[in-house]
Amino acid sequence: MANDRTERLVNLVLCLLSSRRFQTAGRIAGIVPGYEHDPDDKKAHDAFQRKFERDKAELRRIGIPLQSGTDFIGDAEPGYRIARSDFELPQIEFTDAEAAAVAAAARLWQQPELQSGSAEALRKLRAAGIDVESHAAASPVTSLPGAEAALAPFLEAVASRRAVVFDYLGNRDETAQQRRLQPWGCAAWRGRWYVAGFDLDRGAQRVFRLSRITGKVRLTGAEGAFDIPEDVDVLAFASASEAQQLPSRAKVLVRPKRAWGVRRRADQIGPRTPEGDQACFSFHDTTATAAWLASFGADVLVLEPPELVKETVACLQALADTERPVSSETE
Repeated sequence: MANDRTERLVNLVLCLLSSRRFQTAGRIAGIVPGYEHDPDDKKAHDAFQRKFERDKAELRRIGIPLQSGTDFIGDAEPGYRIARSDFELPQIEFTDAEAAAVAAAARLWQQPELQSGSAEALRKLRAAGIDVESHAAASPVTSLPGAEAALAPFLEAVASRRAVVFDYLGNRDETAQQRRLQPWGCAAWRGRWYVAGFDLDRGAQRVFRLSRITGKVRLTGAEGAFDIPEDVDVLAFASASEAQQLPSRAKVLVRPKRAWGVRRRADQIGPRTPEGDQACFSFHDTTATAAWLASFGADVLVLEPPELVKETVACLQALADTERPVSSETE
């Protein structure tokens, strides 16, 4: 849209919002810049009428509620106005649970290419008086760097209908296996991201947990290579997939009077030793559980199973690497 037309439309909206009376086309022509013309010049007046009709149609097309009618007094010629009650957005109000959900969603998008949209949404909510950050603690969302790295290419593949190739480490796999998938969509279930689609190698529908993907997700093939089923429910696939997985048992050593979150989750505590208390609990997601245990630092020592020990050590090492100051040498 040309700049002069955009400016004219904005001025027209301001004109019709500023008065409760219906504004006739003649009054609008004398008030709104861009409509100036000699009403006695038939050719110029016809050009104004065509321009005005196009502008009215454009306002209605973009959803601005343009009303037409006449006042009880004044001209019998019909006029136009925009009611503020129809034009302005209602007050935004969230319950604590809804605000926590918004905060949780914003915290999931850690990728730089995805941050701008969530940051802008949070700014708008705060401008409307919604205190989102204060509810963030109520939403236990675990940050999964691997899952976030895989999420962006999957969303791109779903939008462009392109197949993807990735290496996946399943529950029973000793090493990661290459998988080829036509993705239908992504969904988060209980703090974990999943992708569902048609597995080209197995010839059937499959669900994959993004945290189990190793390496990069690569888009392959042409756009529009497949159609997504209309009745697909990725969230239902994700919840069913998790329900079928048998839980693992974690055994950790907790320092005395520390790590109360681990103690609350444990279904078995003991034996107690001077070094700490042994605690056991069940879990499904190794990556998420390791990140959670690593957040307790030296207050928790992971003992079993080996894959949880390895993943927790990796999380602590990554944290140490980010906190370690960069040394500089001068010659």
